[in-house]
Amino acid sequence: MHQSPAKRLRHVIITGGAGFIGSQISARLMKEKTRVTILTRNVSAPRAEALAKQGCKVVACDVADAHRIPRPEMLEPADALLHFAADVSVSSPMLRAANVDGTSRVLALADALAIPYVVYASSIEAQGLASESEIPLREDMACRPISDYGQSKVQAEALMTEWGSLPGHRALVLRIGNIYGPGSAWFLHPSLLALLGATPIRTIWTRLRHRMFQPLFIDDLVEGLRRALDRELAGTYNITGEEQVTVEGYLTKLASLTQLTDRVQLMRVPVAPPGRSLPIAPDFAYVLMGSQDQCHRCYDNSRLRAEIGPYARWSLSRGLAATLQWYDTSGQLPALLAALRRQPGAMACM
Repeated sequence: MHQSPAKRLRHVIITGGAGFIGSQISARLMKEKTRVTILTRNVSAPRAEALAKQGCKVVACDVADAHRIPRPEMLEPADALLHFAADVSVSSPMLRAANVDGTSRVLALADALAIPYVVYASSIEAQGLASESEIPLREDMACRPISDYGQSKVQAEALMTEWGSLPGHRALVLRIGNIYGPGSAWFLHPSLLALLGATPIRTIWTRLRHRMFQPLFIDDLVEGLRRALDRELAGTYNITGEEQVTVEGYLTKLASLTQLTDRVQLMRVPVAPPGRSLPIAPDFAYVLMGSQDQCHRCYDNSRLRAEIGPYARWSLSRGLAATLQWYDTSGQLPALLAALRRQPGAMACM
């Protein structure tokens, strides 16, 4: 493992610092007595206001708009800039403005503030999908993005690599896996609805069930990032969970936690196609991208682990249980959780 000494971060600027990932990282850094400035489109958003109450400086910024980038004199010098702001749409006319041009503007801001270290939140979507014989995909393999979003991330990565090659600059690109945890119902929400029979899934089940992905619990992402910052790691790295799971395996784990195991069996029963096309939940549509063969989201994170050590400590079952518990106690998804409670024996994990 790389053993360079940890450098104390006095001040960090985070674009997208009020988002799901950015807010978690901001809170961790502030807990460790690092001053944090977040740049966010909506300074009155709940997460932004919560961070402000904890002592975080909140500054309005939209990286997609050249006129909404804060002037350098509005910001204090910083040890590092974490660029997490992005348009995460699969396809959008704003993708280039936010993800490519926005990254260029952020790097220009880093130069104006003489910030030597920039960390970019890229995505596994830049790498693309793989067949079963190709997984896990490594960082040195060719990028084959299948979405406009993935392509925008590839272009932004190129900007980061070029910037990082300049004297006095260090750039870290993290290809982040599929994040889940308290505060994000990604894949959890439609999966629970599918188990309850409230969203159509049986007609796509044969195409969906075998596809693999590699969920990463939010706490593990924050831990991995924090260690990378300590070492001022540079280069491009996959940061993913440790468990490769099929969609069927994911639903089976979730069904076990909620005492709905029999519902997974029902999905295996063949069903005639409906007379009209039914909408597919966006999270399921995302997993259905690619072909039946070129469809897996599984990535090799050994390069990162060799540098910072094992960072993923949450098993998928444990992470799902914690996420369900958070939604139950926080009052989020009330209608869905109420429906679960009406099922005999359901929600036993809470």
